[in-house]
Amino acid sequence: MKLTLFYGTDLASFAPHICLRKAEAVFDAVKLDKHSGVLSESWYLKLNPNARIPTLVVGDPEDGNSGGGNSGDGGFIVRESAAICLFVAEHFPDAGLLPAAGTADRARAMDSLIYLTNTVQADLMVWFYGHRYCDDDAQLDVIKGHAARRLGGMFATLDEQLAAQGPWLGGAAPGCADYFLYMVAGWAMQAGIPEPPSSRKHVLDHARRCEALPEVRDTMAAEGFTSHFG
Repeated sequence: MKLTLFYGTDLASFAPHICLRKAEAVFDAVKLDKHSGVLSESWYLKLNPNARIPTLVVGDPEDGNSGGGNSGDGGFIVRESAAICLFVAEHFPDAGLLPAAGTADRARAMDSLIYLTNTVQADLMVWFYGHRYCDDDAQLDVIKGHAARRLGGMFATLDEQLAAQGPWLGGAAPGCADYFLYMVAGWAMQAGIPEPPSSRKHVLDHARRCEALPEVRDTMAAEGFTSHFG
């Protein structure tokens, strides 16, 4: 099965990229510059009408598929970061990206992953793209201020969670949720919120543990960036 990941440096493709490397999957990695206009080009919009990164192409979506590239036996496309992580975890079970099905650890890992993408990532997008929700700079300052305070509280909650059940979000081994937390925590560090992830002991310790993982180090090297945690 051919896999092609369209990614950008330190974007929402980072966690899926780590998962693919942890799984030792054979895949093509196509780097895109989101500022170049490529996401709005017709060939990419055919793959991802949302004009966003990431996109994972599995097989040949046009082989026996008349449904717009999403289904069919010949291939399909996965476009959401968390969904790509889950697809890789399920397709490469030996990689241990998720705890065993039916266990409390699996439930906790899934709960964490969905919280990170639905809540933390969503508010980070409000912080980074607040201009989409307002008309002037004064409104933008208010929106970013509210998002920053909310994010500070979210990382406080995650800190408590790691203190209670660590070292990882899904039990004894790192997996999808941990890579996702490291990704969004890095974005929050760049955002410069008043109470950054590095101010939370257990979140910072988690980031340090992630940075010691070969799959994380290798992905950072491949994408060309270094730690946001100093």
